[in-house]
Amino acid sequence: MDKKKHWVHRLKERLAELEKECKEYKDLYLRARADFENYKRAMEQQWKTTVEYASERIVAELLPVLDNFQRALQIDENADTQSVLEGVRMIYNQLKSILEKEGLRAIEAKGQSFDPRYHEAVSMVESALPAGMVVEEYEKGYLFKDKLLRPAKVAVSRGQAVKSTEGGEQK
Repeated sequence: MDKKKHWVHRLKERLAELEKECKEYKDLYLRARADFENYKRAMEQQWKTTVEYASERIVAELLPVLDNFQRALQIDENADTQSVLEGVRMIYNQLKSILEKEGLRAIEAKGQSFDPRYHEAVSMVESALPAGMVVEEYEKGYLFKDKLLRPAKVAVSRGQAVKSTEGGEQK
């Protein structure tokens, strides 16, 4: 019987050790879970802040352009047209430079083959250019990095009309 009591006592001790160990692991788990939840909340807040202020740098770069437009609007009505035009060109180039630095690229359209990925055909016209070539660009198209931001609105050549011997036109 002594042996049996000894084993029972050893099993109770081992059970107590395992329960203590289990409690420690549960405590570690709960702490890790709480730390992770806090980390997750902090990352979500940081993401919201990043998204909210993502355009701050570009807006700051555009402030001088805004200032120059404000100065242009304050020009005397009797100002020389050429100098006003030159000022507007300078502001345009300043704005274009900032946007290009950010990844904006103009789509070349006029004289190019029509490409539905980058061009939106607004009209078709008879032209000396071969059919399918862009004859006129009504609105410039742009890429932002490698993504289409806006297609170029264009007129596309349907080719040159050919006069028949009967005086009517043929295509």
